[in-house]
Amino acid sequence: MSLVETKMVNASGRMADLLGTDIFLDGQGTNSQPIALDGLQASVDDGSNYQSYGGITRTDLSSVASSGINSYVVNSVGNLTLGAIQTAYGSAWFGREHVDLIVTTQPVWDILWNKIQPQQRFREESSDVAKIGFQAMRYNGASVTVDQLTPTGFMFGLNTKFIQFWITTMPKYQFGFTGWKESANTDDVSGQYLFGGNLLNVGPRYMFKLGGVTG
Repeated sequence: MSLVETKMVNASGRMADLLGTDIFLDGQGTNSQPIALDGLQASVDDGSNYQSYGGITRTDLSSVASSGINSYVVNSVGNLTLGAIQTAYGSAWFGREHVDLIVTTQPVWDILWNKIQPQQRFREESSDVAKIGFQAMRYNGASVTVDQLTPTGFMFGLNTKFIQFWITTMPKYQFGFTGWKESANTDDVSGQYLFGGNLLNVGPRYMFKLGGVTG
């Protein structure tokens, strides 16, 4: 039974890895399957990559960046500059709402770290991301952190107030286990570990996406 317990732990970790990966993809059949989560690549967009989100065609509301359900997007940044980040941050700022979490890869985080003057580097110890083990620094009041599941060369500026994670009300799909089922003519048994839900971004206008960061 100890072996079974280990397998269940492995299944739990695998589920977390799959969901964590899907969060940064699209869920529209381009970089992940349509059955996957509607991830940040699709929701944080200006229509240049994904013309619709949540069943709404972006141009039906606005064709201008940082308006309607359009985010501020630069698809091919190249060499990252503080000016480019500041422009993206300012474009996603509206009234009292601004980006409070910036997520990127380790190489891009290192690039930003090296561009910020030593006296400007503020490590976080009390924010939510710091409390759960992420290393983070501050930029304009936003936590900048690394997630290894972020696609290569991307930086997402998020306003977490407008991001929701929904799970079905059906217990079977709330990370439920279907129980063991025997295979025909063998002693082997198998079971399924199930999830049903989606990621919902109700304010893409308050976010930005920078892609193609190379240096």
